[in-house]
Amino acid sequence: MTPGHSHAGHELRGAVVETAPRGGPVVFDIGGDIGALVIYVDAELVGTEIPIEWTVDPDKDVHTGVWPRRVGNESVVVAVYPELTEGRYVIPCIAGRPPREVVIEGGRVAEVDARSAVLVSG
Repeated sequence: MTPGHSHAGHELRGAVVETAPRGGPVVFDIGGDIGALVIYVDAELVGTEIPIEWTVDPDKDVHTGVWPRRVGNESVVVAVYPELTEGRYVIPCIAGRPPREVVIEGGRVAEVDARSAVLVSG
């Protein structure tokens, strides 16, 4: 998948926006130059979308819905980007934290914890 999904009528760049669709089971399709990203967030973001910016082409936004997901016996609230082209992406301000950059590597799932009660490291 090449980043570049857009929605007419939504201004997504650098903001969390409300949306209607629900998340379902997640299938990661990674390998070669395709990786994935999981961002853990606070429950108040359920039902919103979080856009991320691909630094190779900042005009193409990539975004996904925030939904509770089952991980083992636990429920976590996450934004899942199951197919991202390798490279650097910028995550907007979440829970009062400054924007940050994440590197996506082919064949790997990157994880970022952006919950307000968790200290996020480098």
